[in-house]
Amino acid sequence: MLTVKKTLLLFFPLCLLLLTNNSNANNRANQYLLQKIAQAPHVKGKQSQWIQLLEQPGNSQYYYLANQQGKIYQLEQDNPKNTVLLLDLQKISAQVPILQLSAFTLHPNFSLRDQNGYGTFYTAHVEEGLDISRAKRIQEPAVTMELSFDAVVTEWQLTPTRQVDISSQREVLRIAIARVKYGIKQLSFNPYSKSWHDDFSQLYIALAQSPKLKRYPLYSGAILRIHPQRVATGNYSVPDSNPFFAKEKIEDAIYLLGAGQIKQFIWPDKYSNKLLISHLYHFKDTEKHWLSYSYGGEDWRISSPKKFLYQNEKPLTANSLLVYRGQNAPSLRNKLLLLTQNKQQWQLSSLENGNSTTNLGIQQRQKTLSPPQLEWQLQQAALIANQLTLFRDNRGELLFFNEDTGAIYQLFQQDIIQGYIPSNSDTSQGGISGMTFFIVIMLTLMAGYIFYQVNIRQNSAKSFVRREFANLAFTGDKSALNLFRRHQHKAETTIALTDITQCHLLLGDLVIATINTTLGHGFNDQQEQALREIFHQEQVDKMVDGKVRRISFSIYTGEKNKYIICLYLRKGSDRITKNSYFAVVDDVINWCWQIAAEINGEHTEERSLKPKITAAEIALAEHKTHDDTPLHTQAEIIRPATHPQPPAAVNGRAQMTETIIPQQDSASITLANHHDTTTIEAAKVETDLVNALEKLVKLQQQGFLSSDEFSQAKAKLLDSLNKAE
Repeated sequence: MLTVKKTLLLFFPLCLLLLTNNSNANNRANQYLLQKIAQAPHVKGKQSQWIQLLEQPGNSQYYYLANQQGKIYQLEQDNPKNTVLLLDLQKISAQVPILQLSAFTLHPNFSLRDQNGYGTFYTAHVEEGLDISRAKRIQEPAVTMELSFDAVVTEWQLTPTRQVDISSQREVLRIAIARVKYGIKQLSFNPYSKSWHDDFSQLYIALAQSPKLKRYPLYSGAILRIHPQRVATGNYSVPDSNPFFAKEKIEDAIYLLGAGQIKQFIWPDKYSNKLLISHLYHFKDTEKHWLSYSYGGEDWRISSPKKFLYQNEKPLTANSLLVYRGQNAPSLRNKLLLLTQNKQQWQLSSLENGNSTTNLGIQQRQKTLSPPQLEWQLQQAALIANQLTLFRDNRGELLFFNEDTGAIYQLFQQDIIQGYIPSNSDTSQGGISGMTFFIVIMLTLMAGYIFYQVNIRQNSAKSFVRREFANLAFTGDKSALNLFRRHQHKAETTIALTDITQCHLLLGDLVIATINTTLGHGFNDQQEQALREIFHQEQVDKMVDGKVRRISFSIYTGEKNKYIICLYLRKGSDRITKNSYFAVVDDVINWCWQIAAEINGEHTEERSLKPKITAAEIALAEHKTHDDTPLHTQAEIIRPATHPQPPAAVNGRAQMTETIIPQQDSASITLANHHDTTTIEAAKVETDLVNALEKLVKLQQQGFLSSDEFSQAKAKLLDSLNKAE
């Protein structure tokens, strides 16, 4: 007889075609995880919008943040309390107040002592144009309308103590603009240019397009290129290699013009000086989002870009554009990444870098372009924001900056188990014979079974534990780690401690601790306190049906070698692993100390206190207490308390109270996370009350207590608890 299950399996090939895209999208969405590495200060005000995040070159512990108010902060990764206000342009520009800070960048030699540019950085802001400064302005002489504002590039230097030397303030360049929003959008140096190259330390400046003045080169959406160092003839110099150098009617400093609304430009190739420009470009009465290549010298007012990577009919909100060259996410390496927002949902997409088209008609070019490939649908609560930007640190790794909360996250890639997808090529042939039809049916049933095994059973909580390692232990000489599978007492894999390069502690998919050989990634008491606070908050959250709570380690021994050890897994009310929650918390923190001491002892402190978890806390973590006393024995203990008894029965009542309400451990409870003892005790009293009432109900349902005995026992129980309080 054809059952419903068999019918579904027969329709499996047809359904699979519809589900393949969704399955692939879900796989991509689940292949990444985040680690919070820093927290920016919360700034209020009309212009509190962050404009830039930069990591200090040569020091992965510090970041620089700038916002439109003109404030630049130095942020310490491991200690947010040490965040300091490095520069406040509003306070030091009292004579000519700044209206908006729009860009910020560091000199290529920022971290190199005894080199020109050491400790030097540049800012771009907008201020009102005064008569005394008009002689210094760059502007189009043919413009007749009033240009009331100036976009100003300023040079600053840090002192040896890493403070801004206010006396070092030097104006580099000043450009006349019509309105505040038409200022400088980006300041950048070529990150791939070396000190021995001719174009080293050339500053690129993106100036916004002024719609009413877009026919003039300077205001048509231009990129300028200068040497910002002071020279005898002025505050900066123009490279003689500039494409419009000494060309009549075009400013010498201009590198490219006519680009429209420039959103961002980058260098996509470390071996070439071409730019990749993200811009809104008006072409044939339609404004589109373009990704265009330029070697400089183009005038896109006259003709559209000849080399471009992508164009979109509907202008999209592209917050970030970069080429990923890091190690944490191998599947994204060397891809051009776009962070876009689609209907309030952020997503990370990629394009193959370098597939530009040349000298083709516009219709033909559109047909040859591939749309961005969706890499990750950002559905994590930590990345839900009105403003989200993507940056790159010194090692080329990806950083997500949630500008609403000020949180900075680093991206990592996790292992993906791809489901088996059968081929349907046979079903496309006409004139299927009986034998072919039989084979198709058998393959369909087999594919359905495989689909059930791989996609359903492997997604269960128990199968997840079976796939990963379930325990770890030191070898006898403590020079290596033994890794064990579930229910196995013989180690399957042994890892030498000297081979370990990095270790992640994960709560669910979120990395909450990283231990490696670099500065600041050892372990200390403050990090232990922070972890215990995270684990406590997770334990407080209610475990509803379907919710999964997982604690695991990821240990790396090389670029591609990773071992996952799942030490705790609970789904709803069903705990899959053996050890209790707080016992596992204690274990993983002990492992953090021991692994950190082995692979990064230089930056790992001596442990001052090793907390102990009591049995009462373990019972509280499991939300229940265990009583193995037989039900009839419990009823015999309770029943004398519900009827008049001689004085000898007093001992029976005391025993009843002790049985129904387990006495608290007389030993002092050492709280792992140092929370208020009163709060924990109150939680235990509530737990004991609930358990005692449940026990009475169970005894009545099993027929061991009558209704009158149940009522009297409950009243006695509540009265005893009130007296205890």
